[in-house]
Formats: sequence, structure tokens, C-alpha cells
Amino acid sequence: MQISQLYRRGVVRPLDDDASKQLANFKIEDSLRTEWLPILSDSQFMEIWKTGILQRINEACGIGISDYEDVELHSSQVGLALQVIRSDRDIVDSPLLFFQQLAALLEAAIDTEKNVYFIF
Repeated sequence: MQISQLYRRGVVRPLDDDASKQLANFKIEDSLRTEWLPILSDSQFMEIWKTGILQRINEACGIGISDYEDVELHSSQVGLALQVIRSDRDIVDSPLLFFQQLAALLEAAIDTEKNVYFIF
């Protein structure tokens, strides 16, 4: 199964090495342990996109998060993505719970030295 079939619209963090291997291949072959931060609707995605934070993460990390793309953020770049979020006062103070949850997911990924996957 393609990763986007299981985790459509969200950010995924593997919780163990087996999940890391499957996610790195963008293909799910067996059950896996992950943390998933879902984006539940097109309107929620557009609200997040309009803040510009995903575009700033792209720029800082040299990746290509966009609508309908599956992107791997290497563990060496996760700290940089977290820094982008924390440095934007509007995002830090945003009423959108998504940004607080994304920051927590990235912090956990740093602690476990795991890649993060943006599945859009």
C-alpha cells in the first residue's frame, strides 16, 4: 500500500526502525508504529498553507512540501524545521492547534533521531 493511502494529508513520525524503513520506501507492507498528525480537510490544509510556514520550512530545509506531495524531512533537518516554527511569532501565537502539535512531533523526532514525513 502506498503511504499516501494510509496517511493522506498529515505529518508522520515513525516510532521504531521497522516503521522508519517502510516510510522511507513510501510503501506500507506490514503494520507499523507511528505518530500521525492529520490534516482533516482541504480547508484546514489551505488555512495552514496560507500562513506560509510550510513554504519557509521548504526554503530552510531545501525540500518541497506542497499539496499532493509526499516529502521526507531527514532527521538532520528536523531541528531546522522546528527552529523555523519557533522563530515565527504569528505561528507560535496562532490559534491553530496544528502548529503546537507539529512542534511537539518535531521535538519527539529530534529526541529519537527519526525522519519526518509530510504526506500531502
